[in-house]
Amino acid sequence: MHDDSMCRSSTSSSATVSTSTGRQGLEHKKSVTFDDGIKPGVEAAASNAAAVAATNIMSSFKVRTNETDTDQVSLFKPETLTAQELEERIRQLKDPNEPPIEFRIHNNLTVISKIVDNFDCYLNRNGGYCWIFSTRGLCTVAQDELIFIFDVNINNANDIISDLLLHIHQIYIDATKGSFVRHLGLSLLSNSSTFLGSSTATGFLYISDPTSLYNLFPETPYIFGVLIHQLELPTAQCFPMRLLLRLGYEYQSYPWPLFSILNRDAMFTDTQHTIMSLLCDFRSFTYVLSTIRGLTISIGIQGSVSIRIPRNRHDDILKSLEQSSPHALSFGIVNINRQVHSKHLVTIQNSTDQQYETRVFSSLDSNDEQIMIGGNFLVINASLRSRDSPSSSPLDTQNTGNYSLHNNLNAKVNTIEDGIMLQIDGDALKVLKQCLKERKDYAILAKARSIVVEEQKDSTNGNVMKKSSSEQLVEFLWIDDDNDFNRGVRSPIDHFPMDGIRNSRIHYAGQRSSLFRLRWTDLFFIQCHLNNNESFDPTRLADSLAKAFTQALIPFIDMLVEAKYRKLGLRVTIDRENASYLAGSNGEQLSPFFLSQLDDHMIPIVMKASDNVSRTAPSLVLELIFYLLD
Repeated sequence: MHDDSMCRSSTSSSATVSTSTGRQGLEHKKSVTFDDGIKPGVEAAASNAAAVAATNIMSSFKVRTNETDTDQVSLFKPETLTAQELEERIRQLKDPNEPPIEFRIHNNLTVISKIVDNFDCYLNRNGGYCWIFSTRGLCTVAQDELIFIFDVNINNANDIISDLLLHIHQIYIDATKGSFVRHLGLSLLSNSSTFLGSSTATGFLYISDPTSLYNLFPETPYIFGVLIHQLELPTAQCFPMRLLLRLGYEYQSYPWPLFSILNRDAMFTDTQHTIMSLLCDFRSFTYVLSTIRGLTISIGIQGSVSIRIPRNRHDDILKSLEQSSPHALSFGIVNINRQVHSKHLVTIQNSTDQQYETRVFSSLDSNDEQIMIGGNFLVINASLRSRDSPSSSPLDTQNTGNYSLHNNLNAKVNTIEDGIMLQIDGDALKVLKQCLKERKDYAILAKARSIVVEEQKDSTNGNVMKKSSSEQLVEFLWIDDDNDFNRGVRSPIDHFPMDGIRNSRIHYAGQRSSLFRLRWTDLFFIQCHLNNNESFDPTRLADSLAKAFTQALIPFIDMLVEAKYRKLGLRVTIDRENASYLAGSNGEQLSPFFLSQLDDHMIPIVMKASDNVSRTAPSLVLELIFYLLD
């Protein structure tokens, strides 16, 4: 869950950070080198693996080609299964009394697979099965773990397994080179006419959904891969939220499905008849709709429109303003706040004339008391002629608590496809942009030409769209910071929750030994309130801490393995009054032996950093995450 703003105010840790002093560590003279790349031969190995893709494969594989070099791997040892063997393997995958099957891609990356009928999704609710694949080990290269869920297609079982394992392996290789897939990211095929037994599948679109839990899923963070049709690729690249919501509408899975349907029809086949053709470049992809994390677009039950912007996304708003046209402004969303919305606008492309139509999509547990419907984007254009009287005004909530409005407005608002269009005059747009720059609330009264507020069922006409046509308030409100990230992530030291705490992913190969490596993958800013004039650099400090931590423990890798310390955490507090560090794994501190090895390396760095922080600067608390690799 990477966030570009690495050092800002965030939730401070309530966990006790112990001061490690008084213990005498051993002096180690072993030289240390850090390698950010991978060994030559990976591309050749991947190429050899691709040649094996057409071979039927359904077993675990030993793949290490060189016991002293973990980067040189040959992906699979092919195995062809007879029809009877394949039937037996499928039976094992389906049998609830049998354990999941583990496909070992290499020593640091495995895939767990099982066919189940008790996972809460559209497939199981309709009497089908879910075929689940979940990775273990991508976290060691700073890549979120991946989960893939398919409808069961036994005829293509061999293709599904071999193609998917090859694809996961390529994602691993890309991650070692610093290329990652994240929420709303894509992993596409390179050169292949078929994928997973389908001639129309072109890759995966990824979704972060930490609220979905199941016993086969890996430790958070993880993302779900949803298969996309080749005709949907432009939409997936330019505005993936539209595609996800459309798939959710199709398969009754609000807000989007976490599973893939093999050989399904495309949801969108044409991009010429959508307003997105004006906001996105579907051909060369030189520009896309500006999206703001945490921003929500809501329609009230009577048709009012509310745009809520987190205060900590002000920099993103400023960037969008700089890139916007003098006569227009547009924003899109990147997630859905389910605490605010249980209904959402979705657009459907008509198969006859390719036109886009608006629908309202509801969750299964939504009710009539739900007053807000989510929108996917907002377009503001100054297409109307300016009037002499003021057409808009900032809110004055601090002084009067009321909106300052004018009734003779020239503004119009309506739903368009799965978003909102606001038409105003040039003067109003200037006022709006200035309010956004100054982080002020803003409101305007507009004539609602066609605001969709509900979708009802009619016995003769099917879906009937209920619309509002009165004057409606359109308001832009600044709200509390967006902290909806790293949900479910826990510290390996003491299981302290990292919800809402900013972090940075580290592309960093780490220290080598003859058989193992210790890799630094994450940096969490538990508390970071440095003054603007503070010359202290927390990222440079983190780099020094990572090198010292690795140097101290690398001679004792075999002992760490024996103690089952695979994921380790280092939490450091920098304060002139309390300089300390804490190291742990599996929810507890490291044993006294390992702490004694760390003291000589960590204490000098922590004390020096505390001396360099000014007396007026609050505490700095960082946590570094390391993985022990085979």
